[in-house]
Amino acid sequence: MKKIISIFIILLFGLSKLSAQGGAILALKDKGVIVHSYVNGSYINLELSNHQWITAIVHKVQADSIHLNLYSLQPTTTAYGTWSEDTLKLGQLTIHFNEIISIAHEKGHYTSVFTNGTFLKVAGPLYAGLNITNSIINKDPVFGSRNISQIAGGIVAWFIGNWQAKKNPNYRPIGKRFTLEVI
Repeated sequence: MKKIISIFIILLFGLSKLSAQGGAILALKDKGVIVHSYVNGSYINLELSNHQWITAIVHKVQADSIHLNLYSLQPTTTAYGTWSEDTLKLGQLTIHFNEIISIAHEKGHYTSVFTNGTFLKVAGPLYAGLNITNSIINKDPVFGSRNISQIAGGIVAWFIGNWQAKKNPNYRPIGKRFTLEVI
């Protein structure tokens, strides 16, 4: 009977130390919906609280921190004069989740000049400059009642392009919309 009780106590103590896959997945959520998950061996590109971007491979995910193997891709020339990339291993780094302020989009993520504001930031000043140039060539008043609205339209387009660039960055800022969670 003592043998059964001692085995039961050992099993109870041993089973209390086990956990079912806890801390194995780092989930990036967009308003509570998982948009990307990172496990051991996943590629990650993130920005730390000191605004330094890090390229790494996830080594281990824990309940409050993440262990990364840092590396750097450097362009080099081969013996034949062509370009290639050389991988430089920089070592391991352990960071807390509070240090991560943004995560870059995955490789191959499509960014359009229309969605990131580049088109309007270029087209707006060009349109305003074209109106000013045509007014000078035609010897019309540059800031006449007809032309001032067209110049203002180009300036407004530039402001909308800047606003659009701020609303659609090429990374996911951690905060209100995007969150990190260990599953």
